[in-house]
Amino acid sequence: MKYRDTQNALRAGHRQFIFTASPGLPVEVLKWGPTWVRFKDAYNTYPISTNMKMFSMMVECIYTEKSPDASGQ
Repeated sequence: MKYRDTQNALRAGHRQFIFTASPGLPVEVLKWGPTWVRFKDAYNTYPISTNMKMFSMMVECIYTEKSPDASGQ
């Protein structure tokens, strides 16, 4: 994602993103500021802190859960 898009998504209240390296599992943002992000993923026990630019390069998109009703069945 782009730097600005990531910041705008966080401002809008989105806290789960899809990692580029592991597209199936969401990454949860625990805390964030204008230039930094603290997040937790399924592979690490402890939270990871990084700058906003690096985090933006690591995430692909905002995570959205698909509801069972969305399949049209």
